[in-house]
Amino acid sequence: MFKINNQITRNQYMFIIQNSIIGVGILSLASGVCKVAKQSGWISVLVAGIYPIYICIVAALIYRNTNYNEFLETNKRIWGKFLAYIFTIFFFINFIFFSSFVLSGFANVLVFTTTKFLSPHTIIVITVILTYFTINYGLTNIGRLSELLFYLTILILIIPFYFINKGHITNLLPLFDDVSSIFKAVPETFFAYSGVEISLLIIPYVTDFKKVLSSGVIGSLITIFIYTLTVLLTINYCGHILTSKLQYPLLYLVAGADLPVLSNFEPLFIFLWGNKIFQTLAVGGYGLSYTLSKIIKKSYNRCCLYSCLIIMFVSSMLVPEHTRTMVIDKVEPYLVGFILVYSTLTLILSYFKGGKTFEKN
Repeated sequence: MFKINNQITRNQYMFIIQNSIIGVGILSLASGVCKVAKQSGWISVLVAGIYPIYICIVAALIYRNTNYNEFLETNKRIWGKFLAYIFTIFFFINFIFFSSFVLSGFANVLVFTTTKFLSPHTIIVITVILTYFTINYGLTNIGRLSELLFYLTILILIIPFYFINKGHITNLLPLFDDVSSIFKAVPETFFAYSGVEISLLIIPYVTDFKKVLSSGVIGSLITIFIYTLTVLLTINYCGHILTSKLQYPLLYLVAGADLPVLSNFEPLFIFLWGNKIFQTLAVGGYGLSYTLSKIIKKSYNRCCLYSCLIIMFVSSMLVPEHTRTMVIDKVEPYLVGFILVYSTLTLILSYFKGGKTFEKN
């Protein structure tokens, strides 16, 4: 039996939020938004960044109003036992989709690039096993890994800067050709920004609550900056027409990097990005195992095993990539919409039902 520890520092919380969002979406985000918003796609990415910031702010305020009780207990006191379990089941389903979308996308990308000799199902099995041993130790272990792997984000960020002077500014003009299309492209970013919902589960485990709101916002802003810059420079280099036709525009960008030290930069990028994906999966796996343990009232360790088996099964059904993309387009808007409504209503009710009625358990 693995020893579980869920306590995390404020900085680890920030890194978890940042790592929970950066995932497969960074590779294909530019393509999706350019199909709708064309050269203004990067503005859609920037506007959509309101979602993770909003969720982090709302989550912090909800727990501040309810004395930082755990997720299920907080929902019981605000919504009652029945609805509390219904919402927990919803978050369980949400993390099934999130983790499966990330894992299947990861397998599809590896088969597309560096490991064509392996089947996506083999990659899924290997990755799930690694994820299982990571999440079994609890949130503290995930927080430490997030803190360590955060610096890989900086290395990934260096790559787009290489192309700052390589493109042509006319590819970005006019900036506001069609304002309505900018907002229509926002749903294309939903999957890229998903994962931030973990903040609604883990804030009670932060050891210092004083600046937990700002920590979540900073973690979100880091990702928003990376996403916006990546899409902006991709459009600047490729133009919106080519970008919209590419499956993974960022990989096209990476392949075009002519570095004197490396003959082929793509394998190194895949290695750095793969480590980020592994961390994103760990966050999703924790959310899935945590909610499952509350629903079936079994130990967290046992639920880690159940969760990994579920992720492996669902992910296997989401290959090849066109199947995964089709499911994401149908499911993700409803998940995001429900989370926005739930979090907003819970925040409002927490002001009415907060205060002395919420004593720390």
